Amino acid sequence: MSDVPSPRHGVDDPDRSSEARTIFENALRSLVKDAVIAGWRESEVAMLLADAAENYIMYLAAKPDHARFAANSNRISPLKPMSS
Repeated sequence: MSDVPSPRHGVDDPDRSSEARTIFENALRSLVKDAVIAGWRESEVAMLLADAAENYIMYLAAKPDHARFAANSNRISPLKPMSS
């Protein structure tokens, strides 16, 4: 699998999400292709990768320092609670 390049856009740049989607979709396609060549069925690879992604999201959500982050945020510190 190839190395993932660093983002070219800042955290608040609207183009960052599009850039990330392209990079990670390409990496995912490469991983699936390699798995199929190795003998895994494409459908099982897709389902297992989806399960792994869901498990990782749950892991991040359970960590106190990540629990309050928006899904598309790479902020270093947790978001401050909104005051009433």
